[in-house]
This record gives sequence, structure tokens and C-alpha cells, in this order.
Amino acid sequence: MAEGSGNQNFKSITGMIICIIIAALLWIIIKLTVEYTVTEPFAIRFTDIPADQIIQNENYRVEATMTTTGFKLMNYYLKAPKNREIQLSLKDINYKKINFETYSYSKRYLEESIAEFINATSNEVQVADELQYFVMSKLASKKVKIIPQTSFDFERQYNYYGEPIAIPDSATVFGTSKDIQDIQYIQTEVVSRKNVIQNIDTKAKLALKENIQCDVNEVEIVVNVEKYTEAEVEVPITIPDETQLHLFPNKVKIRYIVAIKDYPIINDISFKVAIDSESIFLNETLPVKLLLYPNNTQIISINPEQVEYIVVQ
Repeated sequence: MAEGSGNQNFKSITGMIICIIIAALLWIIIKLTVEYTVTEPFAIRFTDIPADQIIQNENYRVEATMTTTGFKLMNYYLKAPKNREIQLSLKDINYKKINFETYSYSKRYLEESIAEFINATSNEVQVADELQYFVMSKLASKKVKIIPQTSFDFERQYNYYGEPIAIPDSATVFGTSKDIQDIQYIQTEVVSRKNVIQNIDTKAKLALKENIQCDVNEVEIVVNVEKYTEAEVEVPITIPDETQLHLFPNKVKIRYIVAIKDYPIINDISFKVAIDSESIFLNETLPVKLLLYPNNTQIISINPEQVEYIVVQ
């Protein structure tokens, strides 16, 4: 009997607790369906600011009166104060210049954004002042070159053919005079590839310093890639006209790397070597200087680098 009585008491208590919970939930639901009128603050953050402008004040705030149900107000109160922020895109609001740096816009944009924030309609949100204001200042500007940054792992015999190209190749940066005075160029983010054997055409964002804005966000990077081979050419050594010398040897062999497609157009007249005539009578041998070579080649070696000589009287 005692055990049965205990189970019955437990069931009675459990049933009572369930009833209390259900009643509490119903009470909360009823309260949340009731319409309330509250006035609360919102932080404002402007986005899509023109590249040549800056909004330095980040403490814009507005108080809005919301007349709506508790369910919708929960979208405000359940967020941490730092997250009660309204973002206003300057592309979306019709703002007007009032004076040198002050601009205004209609409160309608705020009311619509706040209503969206709490999942309400704009009729349920009221901002007091018809016109809202903010200060936006003009930045100093400077046009600089864009330098592509690449890190490629090429297959054997393949390499860059010329320098990587950025399209566009320059951009205008904006910032305070102090911030941009030392900027001579801007780089892209590093583009990496492995096992490269063909041309690359890709996009890359610019790597901008803090507080620097730019009229270009992204550029096209074009990298030409070619297969290379090693070649050798024998070139006669040029002797200055005013100098009478016999050289031993009178030719040098130049080893170089060249793109296979350029191989047929490179020959001995593509190069020019001469002696260092200032060293005559000072040394037994004369250094050989490379005066001319095609810019689409990479010199590996010149052999010999020194030549013997006899002065002819």
C-alpha cells in the first residue's frame, strides 16, 4: 500500500508540474502576442562608402519607437547590445549634400531597415526626426602602379614568359595625405599554382593597407608561360677602334636559356661582347663584358670570362 501510495503522489506532483509549465507557456505566448510600444536605441553603420570618401565617426545612433508584438520585439532584446546595429548602404539611400561635408537622408530608410531587423513592417517603426544627418569627408588621392604577386611551381622546362600583367595596370588609392604619401605601388594578393605548363588568366584582389581605399577592388592577372630550352652561340669579341690588339681567343661561347618559340630568331648577331679596355697594361688578361643580349633570354655563362692579349705596335 505504501509503495502504491507513493507512486500516486509522484504522479500527482508530476501532473501538477506539467500543468504549471503549460500554464506558464500559455501565459508567455499570450504576453508575446500582445502589442507593446517601446523606444530603444540602434547603432548605425554606413556601408558602400564611395572610394574617395570617408565617414570617420562610427558612433552614429538613433532611437526608434516600435509598436508591435512581443514576438517581434524579441528579435531586438535577444541580441547582444553590440549586435543591435543597422547597416545603411549608401548605394541604397538617396542622400543629399547639405554643406561642405554634411549630408542628409530621409528617416524612411532607417524605419525600413529597423523594421527588417525586427521582422516587422515599416508602419510599426517610428523615428522622430524626418531628416537624418552624417558627415562624410573627401580623401586625398594618388594614382599608382599595380604589381601582380604570383607563386608558381612550374613543370620541368616551363617558366614565366615575360612579367605577369595586371589589367588594369594602375589604380587610384584614397586616404589621408599622410597615409598615402609613401605609397608608390600596390600589390595584389598572391596567386599560387602548381604544375604549371600553360598560360594563366585569373582574378586577384588588391592587398590594401588599413585605412586605404581604392577605386579598383579586383584585377585580372595574365601570366604567359612557355617551354624553355638551353642553347649556345659563339660570338666574336669586339675591340675598340682606337686599340690595336690580338685576342686569344677572339670569340666566346655564350650559353643561354630561351623559349622554344623564340629559339629560331636568336643567333650570334643577337649578342655583343667586348673587352674591358681600361684593364690594358694593368693585367695579363682582359675581362669580357656582355654589352647586348636579347631580353627574352637568360644568360647562363660566358666562356671564357677572361682573354689573353697582345698589343700590336
